[in-house]
Parts: sequence; C-alpha cells; structure tokens
Amino acid sequence: MSKATPARKKSASLSGLSRLAGKRRDRLKLPPSSKGRAARRAAKSLFKGGPARRGSLSLAGILATLTLLNVYVFVCRNETSLPEVMHKASVMAANPLSAGVQATEAAAQAHANELAKLQLIEGTLLEGDSLGRLLKRHNIAPQAADALIRSLSNQLDFTQLRQGQPYKLRLRADGTPHAFELVVSRELTVRSWRKADGSMVGEAEKAETHVELVEVAAPISSSLYATILDAGENEALVAFFVDVFAYDVDFYNDTKEGDVFRVVVEKEMKGEEFLRYRRILAAEYSGKVGTFRAFYWQEPGAAKGRYFAANGQSIEKGFLKTPLKFARVSSKFNMKRMHPVLHTTRGHFGTDYAAPVGTPVWAAAGGKIITRGYSGGAGNMVMIEHAGGLVTQYMHLSKFANGQRIGQRVEAKTVIGYVGTTGLSSGPHLHFGVKQNGRYVDPQRLAPTRGPAIKAADLAAFTSDTSALVSRLAQIPLQAGDDASKVVAGASPSAL
Repeated sequence: MSKATPARKKSASLSGLSRLAGKRRDRLKLPPSSKGRAARRAAKSLFKGGPARRGSLSLAGILATLTLLNVYVFVCRNETSLPEVMHKASVMAANPLSAGVQATEAAAQAHANELAKLQLIEGTLLEGDSLGRLLKRHNIAPQAADALIRSLSNQLDFTQLRQGQPYKLRLRADGTPHAFELVVSRELTVRSWRKADGSMVGEAEKAETHVELVEVAAPISSSLYATILDAGENEALVAFFVDVFAYDVDFYNDTKEGDVFRVVVEKEMKGEEFLRYRRILAAEYSGKVGTFRAFYWQEPGAAKGRYFAANGQSIEKGFLKTPLKFARVSSKFNMKRMHPVLHTTRGHFGTDYAAPVGTPVWAAAGGKIITRGYSGGAGNMVMIEHAGGLVTQYMHLSKFANGQRIGQRVEAKTVIGYVGTTGLSSGPHLHFGVKQNGRYVDPQRLAPTRGPAIKAADLAAFTSDTSALVSRLAQIPLQAGDDASKVVAGASPSAL
C-alpha cells in the first residue's frame, strides 16, 4: 500500500484529533462557553481573592494539550504514525497536571498575588451618602469616580442607596479603583471592576425569591403584638394587620384577652430566609369590639387593590379610629377640664393620646395641609382640611415629617409628624382635635362615612375571586404559640 502524502497525513492527523477532542468533550459534558458567567466569577474573585476553580483549570489544560499536539504535527513534521499521535494525546489529556494546567495555575497564582497588592476598603454607607460622596471620601479622582458610577448606571437605581448598606472597594497603588461591590439588599448586589483595557464594567446579581401563602390564627393573650410574635411571625405583620383595620379597631384600647385574629398573608422568601410580607389577602378580627373581615381585591381599571367586606362594601371610612397605631387615651373631649399645666378650668376640645416621643402620627383622613409650624401652647402643630367642612388638628409634635409643605394633599394613614411634648404639655402625647364647619366636635362621636363600595357590575367578579378566601379564612384552626402559623401546602397567591 502506498504511503500517504504529507498533506493527507496532516489531514488524517487533524481528523483524528478532532474525533479525540469530541470524545473527550462528550465524556466531560462540558457546557458551552459563557462570557457572562465567566465575568461574574472574575468579579467575585476580586473580593474573595481565591484561585480559579479546578474545573476551569482542567478544561484549560485539555485545550493547551491539544494545541501542543497540533504544533507537534505541523511543525516537527516527523513520520509519527496517527495511532501514536492519538495515544500520546489521550495520555496527556488524561493527566490533569499537564504543562498547560501548571501554566494556568501559575497564572491564577499571579492573579492572586496581584490582588494581594490592592488595598481593600470595607465599610457601610453613611446617612445621605451618594456614590459620588462615598468615592470622594476615599479620595478617588473625579474622572475615575465618574467612570465607576457610569458603569453601574444600568445596574442600580441610585435612589435605593440607604444608610448602613455594606460596600467593598479595592484600590490600586495609584489610588484608582480596581473593583467595587455594594450590597443593596438581601436580593441585590452590584459590582463594578476594571477590565484589561482600563474601562469599568458593572453587573447586578439578583437573588431568586418566591412567595409563600401563610395562614395565621390565634386567640389574643396579652396583646396583638405579643400574640403574633408568639406565632412565629415578624413584627411587620402586626403593623400590616393594624393598617387593614385602622378604620374600625383601636388596637391599644379595644383589644381584649380572648379576642381572635385570623389572617392569610403572602410572604416573600429567599430560600428559607424571610424577606417581607407582600399582601394580606384576607383578615379577620373578632372580639368585644365586634367582628370585622377584610378581603383584598383590585377593581377593573384600578391602579392598586383595596380592602372590602365580604358583601363588597369598602372597609374604609371618612376617619381612622385613631391617628396613632398604638396609644392610650389619656384625656377625652371635655368642655370643662382642669388644665394640667395652667391649673385653670378651660375646655379641652379634643382627645389626648399618650405615647412615647417619636411615635408616628397619621393623617386621620385624606385632605390638604393648611397649617404646619410652631403655634404657642399647641407647640408644633399640623392642621389638615378635609371634605365636608372638617378640619383636624395635631398638636405638641416633636417634629414634622420630611418632605411635606402647606398646600400639599396627603392621604389617610400618611405620617405627618411625631409625638412630642412641645408647647403647654405635661408629658409626651398627641392632642387630636376636630372642627366641623368652624366648631369643635368630639372626634370619637363623629358619624363615620364609608368609602365607595364595589360597583354593581363588578360584584359578581369580586364574589367569585374571593369565595375561596372567605371559606379558607373561616376554616383556619385556632392554635396558640408556634402552631398558630402554617404555610398553605401547594397553594400559590394566584390560586386563591
């Protein structure tokens, strides 16, 4: 048989090597290359400082081995037979400590040594910090700071910056940033790092979350707050539950031992870690004050959902039951009361709520701010004008809520200030007064007006959408302690 020509030998060698590489790749089940994943691994390594992963080294070693074999065949041009070439290739490829791997490990070590030369700065954002202010504090030149900020412009909403968010900054010897990392939340981390060409590139790492539907029900022991915490839930659920029934129940004065609460609520989770409550889908409070139920539903065309009773009536009223979530009534409306500071008999035209300094104060109803400032014996005071000739007064505030002004409209439950003891005051409390057509009236005797009910045309859809929740709410068993809360197995928020 005639010998193969050099050209055919090269072709045969290449074909054999291609088949070998194909078999090798199939056996290792190598994934397709991904610049995005490689970039993320590189960015994280800037802050971990560890060498590249062993799997990446093995792949690099195989590719280096194949390259050496090609050089051997095409450059040396000896008469080595194809079987010998394939045997040598298989032996070298099977050896993870080949010359190519060793070279890659050396490069990884050089990378680690380079990182060790960088200055690592760790800290947390201060109050009012922007990225520009943070980088200026670390003496980063304006041009370098601008490049870093621009690299994150599509990865980060800069209004999400908050005091206490942790960051890491790696600086080169000349003080320029090499890499930056900011933990925005438990779900989002952003990074920026310098590429080989000197430009900065940014990325956002978002954690996957899921929503669980949870049922909680228990008899009140000492307080709603203590009972919900005893059930294993977060204190944020207390505030959420109080918000839902704020028009009907004063949870400081109306709550009695033996009252019962039930709630079906969405919990957003990151693996097994609780992040936040999403929506209360159904809730009930029953006791001496009465029985109240609320179901969340979004009307067709509405921007957001509202809470309704089972018959479609709105649970919202003209005024909240109290302008504070938790407070004790220390002095009621009285036309002839002995003033605790002046010691003279004079009318007390409102209701006093004793609460710690700094307790948030709600607007009792939607309206327009008409007064906001210091007012003699009333101390720091806010007055809000409402529909129907009503005006509410909030006195003795320690401070006002930020970002509000006279003439601005606020909705019910908007925080307008904080409890204090300014003006003629014997201790921390809120004086809440109401005028109707220019005359003072007792806030606790105002006839409530309901918000708009569901339209007749939408009532059938509401009943259909909430019927499962009505049944589920009634069937939640009452249990005390940790057994009062359970995840609804197999249920998703959209299923109810």
